[in-house]
Amino acid sequence: MSAPRFIIVTASDDTYLPLVLDLLRSLRRLKPSVSFDIGMLDLGLSENAKSQLAAFDVTFKMAKADIDYPGREAWEKQAPFYRAMTSRPYLRDYFPGYDSYMWMDADSWAQNAEAIETMLPASTSDDALYVASELDRDYLPYFQGSQPWEYHFKWYKAHFDDAIVGRIFPRPMLNSGVMALSPRSPVWDHWAKVFTDCLERLPQLGRENFMSEQLSLNVALHLGNLPFKVMPAEFNWLSLYALPIVDDVTSHYLRPTVPRTEISIIHITHQKKLRELDLATTSGKTLKRVLTFSDYERGLPAN
Repeated sequence: MSAPRFIIVTASDDTYLPLVLDLLRSLRRLKPSVSFDIGMLDLGLSENAKSQLAAFDVTFKMAKADIDYPGREAWEKQAPFYRAMTSRPYLRDYFPGYDSYMWMDADSWAQNAEAIETMLPASTSDDALYVASELDRDYLPYFQGSQPWEYHFKWYKAHFDDAIVGRIFPRPMLNSGVMALSPRSPVWDHWAKVFTDCLERLPQLGRENFMSEQLSLNVALHLGNLPFKVMPAEFNWLSLYALPIVDDVTSHYLRPTVPRTEISIIHITHQKKLRELDLATTSGKTLKRVLTFSDYERGLPAN
């Protein structure tokens, strides 16, 4: 019996090139127990950028207009990156022949292989989507006030009618930046339909609609009674809600509250992604770090 075929897919244009290069470098340095290919949705990469990315043995596919909607051409001129959203429910069509697909946003990177070794094989065994929630014990904004819930409510109201909003809110948001599922999962088709219906009812798109793809996924999963499995926050650590803490001995990134387990995938979700941050260490010190893989790698102790 042949081994299952896995693929990790991401997307980029030249703007995100430094981040997606970090993602690829982080993946290729791993020694996982499962092998995987890497797929790249091209959002308008220059030839120079593609040559740099090709060094990591990636398969390029030009992102298409998979979903048509009012004002699409005008919106894509302003935001060509948006095809990374509309193409996501169609990954199995871009890269056919795999037993499981894992999506990782270009602003995420892998510190260790645990998430990949867990999510890819598990998702071949059933029809569920493997995905992490935006609600976690270390995500203090959810415990210090109502702002995250208020944002979610506002986003749902901007995209769906009151009947849907009343049914979906306030379920915890599932984050689509890192996820895995098999090609036979019913999630693909239902997600594509909900997303298409969502975009078709909007008079025009703007920056406030950036979350439409993730919102549509949540509506499809919850209201369509589709199978999903919630993964640990360490499999998609959202820096907007909590910065990691640095282990003084290994320089690895850990969740900040005991028990301090090691984070598998860092997702740089705060707005200024290349901003220098103050990260606490396990001994109570403070380090200046950019939360990229490159800066993390520079901080590792010499072998």
